[in-house]
Amino acid sequence: MTLVARHSRSSGAPGTAELPSRTVPRLVATGAHDTFLPPRRLYPVVQATLDTELHVIPDAGHLVVEEHPGQVAALV
Repeated sequence: MTLVARHSRSSGAPGTAELPSRTVPRLVATGAHDTFLPPRRLYPVVQATLDTELHVIPDAGHLVVEEHPGQVAALV
């Protein structure tokens, strides 16, 4: 969670958060059953702001790293 907090800002955060150079490889994954960031809502944002694809982990919710660490490690 510390890693996420250091590198992300909510849309309501003060100031502007600059994204790192587009040459940095990015990977975004979410659980198919994530109620906070469901794939249908996350996909367009990932495409528009990060220019990468969204990986959806089946049978996972919001805590995909804890629920399926092996699948996340395989993606990375």
